[in-house]
This record gives sequence, structure tokens and C-alpha cells, in this order.
Amino acid sequence: MQKWYEKNDVDLGVIISSRVRLARNLVNIPFPSRMSDAEAGDVMEEIKASVFCESNIDKISHNGLLFLDLAHISELDKNVLAERHVVSPAMAQNHSLSCGLIYNNSENLSIMINEEDHIRIQSIFVGNDLDAAYDAASQLDDILSSDLDYAFNNNFGYLTSCPTNTGTGLRASYMLHLPLLEYTGQLKRLSELITKTGFVIRGANGEGTEPLGNVYQVSNQVTLGKTEGEIINSLKQLTNQIVDKEKQLQDGILKTMSSDASDKVWRAYGILSHCRKISLNEARSHLSDIRAGFNMGIGPMSSNQANPLHLKKTIYEIMTNIQPHNLQYILGITKDARQLDMMRADYLRHIFAR
Repeated sequence: MQKWYEKNDVDLGVIISSRVRLARNLVNIPFPSRMSDAEAGDVMEEIKASVFCESNIDKISHNGLLFLDLAHISELDKNVLAERHVVSPAMAQNHSLSCGLIYNNSENLSIMINEEDHIRIQSIFVGNDLDAAYDAASQLDDILSSDLDYAFNNNFGYLTSCPTNTGTGLRASYMLHLPLLEYTGQLKRLSELITKTGFVIRGANGEGTEPLGNVYQVSNQVTLGKTEGEIINSLKQLTNQIVDKEKQLQDGILKTMSSDASDKVWRAYGILSHCRKISLNEARSHLSDIRAGFNMGIGPMSSNQANPLHLKKTIYEIMTNIQPHNLQYILGITKDARQLDMMRADYLRHIFAR
């Protein structure tokens, strides 16, 4: 089954993906930060039973729903899921509380059980498709709410562990590739302005993370006092403005510095196709250059070239696969992580061989 990030259109344009996450808790049960492990186990079984009961399973567009008890999988497998954004880094590092994951084969629909909240529903769609992501998450939320009693207050909305999620419990986000806004230094100023409007731009792995390969996440910070529709529409408008700025810079580069841009993209290809040792940060930076070139019609992936590079994997998929734990998982190597930079180079040379 093809993963969402393996689809060819994931490399088209500025927007990589659209995501919606809904935070929910069960009534009369302590939040995960105050639960006993026995209570956590009961919550996990209750949610699992709701999802997989005969009356509900056929209502979910699931592509083969799977359940994982995270206590029964390896540390490597947990970190692989975190690097793919199926679970949060905090959930992958949790060693104190029973927690589980329900997800589909495409890895674009999931339920984290006993992360910061009892339930974290997540839906991811390729490209600019926030409405589809919201519809999928909302449908699953409706199915669960028909069986489960949510903690809800008429004045405040859905009650959550963190006050910033109280209200709709909705976090909507886009994953954006913004190499030129970063390169020109405009992104920092833009980020400061956006923060004042109740939104935030941060690294692709969320709060406190650094961007790799010029991939950023833009999302809402405010959930209280706004409807889900207002949050979604405001994020769309904001993101369209960011995308327009990045595209304007692309047009400017093509008009005034096309030879420099082409040189940068081809140099990136030269390094990736011949390197013998390369760090994650450097590799993703070069992959970012190639992806940017693809969208500007220059470089080895461009159809404008006489012998275009036809990769069997998307650039974003490669960015995902060369992360430390995914690389170890793909190559079947769980020891000697000191060799990762050399293994990463071997993997990239194979991918970019012509």
C-alpha cells in the first residue's frame, strides 16, 4: 500500500501536505498526565473497541486499519513512526504509560491513544487539500463520539490537557517548502508577524524543532473562541499569502538569476549522486535545492532537460527515508549508528544513479 508521502504530486508546488489534528478526552477519567497505568490501559481498550466494532469499522475509510500497543514494539519502530509524523516525538519517547496507535496502511489517518490527551485524531492529505483532511478527521471524530463520552464544557468546548487546545481541540497545519523565503531572510520577519495573528511557523516536526530541507509547518495556535470553520479558513488565507510570496521569489530568480539557480541545483545533484559521507542536514539541504529546481523547471528532474532524472521515489519521501531511524529501518541495520552518514551517502547514490 502506497504511503501518502510516496505519491508523485507530493513534490508539486510549495505545499507538501495538509493536516488536521483533533484532541479529545473521555469524561470522568484523569488526563494522561495524571492517569494510572491501569486507567490508561482501560482507555486504550475502550477506544480500540469503539473503532473496531462491527457497526463502526465499515464506516471508516481505513485502507486496512492497524492497532499497535507501543509497549510491544521496539524503540526503533517507535522512532520510525515519529519521523514519519504518524506519532509525536513525545509519544515515541513515552516509557511510563500504556499508549497505543490506530492507523491505516497509507499512514494518513491515525488515532494516538494516551499521548497528551486520551485521543489525538490525525488526518494528512497530499498538497493543498485541507478540506479533505478536515472531513476525514471529522468523520472519524463523529464515529467515536457516538460511542464515547467526551469531556466537554458548554462554555469552553472540548477539555484538553493543555489549555491552548481547549475549545475546538483543532490544530490545522500545512507543511510548506520555503527555500527562497529562508534564503532571502524574509521568513524570520514573516514568522514574527504571523505569530501576532494567532498562527505559528516552525520546524516540520513541530514545536521546538529545527527545519530540515527548508520544510516548515504553519498552524493555528488558538482554538478557543473560534469555530473549526473559522480556523480552517483563516489558515487557508494565510498560507495562500505565504505561497504567493515564495512563488514571487521563484519568478524573480528565474528572471534575474536563472543560471545561478541552475548551477546550485546541478551542484546539489552532483553531491547527492557521488557523495561517500553526508549528514542529514546537508543531504536535506541539497534535496531541497533539487525540489525547488523541479518546481522552477530547472535541474536534473526538470522535463525541460533532454535526459530528465526519473526517480522512483519522491524528493519528500527521500527526505523522510534518510532520517536516522528510517534509514536504519530501511537498510535493516540497528547497530553502529556512527556509520549513518556513510550509509546515507550509499542510499542517496543508489537513488540518484542515472
